[in-house]
Amino acid sequence: MEQQKQEVDGRREIASRNTGWANAIAHKLTVWDVAPNTISLMSIFFSMVGCALLLSTIFFGLNQYVAYVLFAACVQARLLCNLFDGMVAVEGGKRSANGDLYNDMPDRFADAFFIVPVGYVAGGWGVELGWLAAIGAIMTAYFRWIGAYKTHNHYFDGPMAKQHRMALLTGAALAAAVAAYWGYAQTIFLIALAVMNVGLIATLINRLYLMTHSTEKQ
Repeated sequence: MEQQKQEVDGRREIASRNTGWANAIAHKLTVWDVAPNTISLMSIFFSMVGCALLLSTIFFGLNQYVAYVLFAACVQARLLCNLFDGMVAVEGGKRSANGDLYNDMPDRFADAFFIVPVGYVAGGWGVELGWLAAIGAIMTAYFRWIGAYKTHNHYFDGPMAKQHRMALLTGAALAAAVAAYWGYAQTIFLIALAVMNVGLIATLINRLYLMTHSTEKQ
């Protein structure tokens, strides 16, 4: 697997960062004087909306088709927040003293708000798998920061890094919106959580291997 590491003050490589549309939007946000920390916090907002949508299908009978599609949209909105907060901060010249905290801490809440309710929708063992995946997602970030302390590099490697988790949730939600007609939405979410947990374990092992075999130790 290709090693994806960035210097401690660097960022994860994101292909869309170099696209015209992303730079145009980031420029507008900079001109409008939107703080990158505010954009970072918006990822929590979208994750809470996504969480509410899924739980509403259980407790308030919200239409599954609508909820699952909107949930997928919230996941993608969270990723856009993750994209634009860095672009406004770096390319827009709006770095702040606490920017690294705002860049990282909201992601831990967003992961949990997105993953845990999927487990409750799946039902059965899905509840445990959802909580386990949320813990695993937090642990991947913890391993990344330990790697940064030890080797002066952040290791963003998967196979179940943040962008992979969000892609899996997006795909599962859209597939569930289709499969709900035949009553298989819960099964799809359950499978997605099982895959996520296996991928998270592999990610933790991979990052541990990379940080312990790095030649750039402190």
